[in-house]
Amino acid sequence: MPPAAEPGGQAAAEPGGQPGGLLLDIGGVVHSTAMHLVGRLAEQEPAMRPVIERIGGIASDRDELWQQMLRRQVTEREYWARRAAEFGAAVGETWDTRAMMHRLYELPQHEWLRAETVDLMAAAKAAGLRLGALTNDMTAFHGPGWVERQEHLKMFDVIVDASLTGVMKPDPRAFRQGAEALGLPAEQIVFLDDMPWNVEGARQAGMIAVQVPWDDPGPAIDTARKLLRLPPRPSRPINTGPINTGPINTGPINTEEQACR
Repeated sequence: MPPAAEPGGQAAAEPGGQPGGLLLDIGGVVHSTAMHLVGRLAEQEPAMRPVIERIGGIASDRDELWQQMLRRQVTEREYWARRAAEFGAAVGETWDTRAMMHRLYELPQHEWLRAETVDLMAAAKAAGLRLGALTNDMTAFHGPGWVERQEHLKMFDVIVDASLTGVMKPDPRAFRQGAEALGLPAEQIVFLDDMPWNVEGARQAGMIAVQVPWDDPGPAIDTARKLLRLPPRPSRPINTGPINTGPINTGPINTEEQACR
């Protein structure tokens, strides 16, 4: 069973054969997480700032609810539902998680779409590798309409979303669904996720697993490129505006059909 790469992207031992596919989490890997966007939204909604200060910073060591989530005492969905209610009340509105995510991801795309991951996706497609997403919450958090409008998501050959399947990582069945959707054995799949228990779950399922740190995804992306035998990532200017994913567009994906394969 291949070991997981350490946080920060140190290379895992390669399996016997050439990896044939790349499987990605969405939030924290393809998209910046909500924790990084809350501060930016608070610049537009100053009433949110006292809530952030009381919490001690979103997802910080002083954020007790986040620490409970890391200890698996509450779920990630429960965490964001409670924070959404608090932030919504602060601005005089009623927010559930989806309403909060709508506000966060109205920010300019270059602030939340990770260019280095999109480059990795494009390189994998160009190399003839299978490309899939394995997400717990994308449709639940954003809604099907938002998902359908995102051009970069059309790069995926398959999307397995626990919002539709009802099987969330790190349940072993979720990783089996991801491998089956890609049409590859687990040991030929490089998997990236930001949550340590999902990385461990993928490793237990036989995948080559790499943990992506929230604050510095670059080394993990470099590790994935090495494992997949792809060229080094290109240099990119910072905050250059919308990312062009058009040339790699593979057409609309029926996420429900793909997820239930």
